[in-house]
Amino acid sequence: MKSIIVLFFLASCSSLKFATNTGIPMSWGTKPGHNHFVRLGGVVPLYLWGIIEPPEAISLNREFANYGALSVSKLTVAEDGGFDVWWPRLITFGMYWPVKWRAEGFIQQASKEME
Repeated sequence: MKSIIVLFFLASCSSLKFATNTGIPMSWGTKPGHNHFVRLGGVVPLYLWGIIEPPEAISLNREFANYGALSVSKLTVAEDGGFDVWWPRLITFGMYWPVKWRAEGFIQQASKEME
């Protein structure tokens, strides 16, 4: 019985949703002219083992636009884990379930001639 409770506690229903629109072209592959590496991320607060979803999706266009990106290549999106997200989960018995995410890629920025 104890193992079932522990398994239930450590299992998560969390799922992050990422959104993008046609504002900034994004590619999984390599593109010429993309020479600035950008790593960004954040923490999404979820509740009740991730059953209650966040109100909106994470906008990758908005996040990369903050760095002045015209387009993104070699895009990687991942969920990070560590002590800083596990200790709140443990002390709240899963009522508060923070999820740390990371997105990274090479961006093309506007050159001085284009401005």
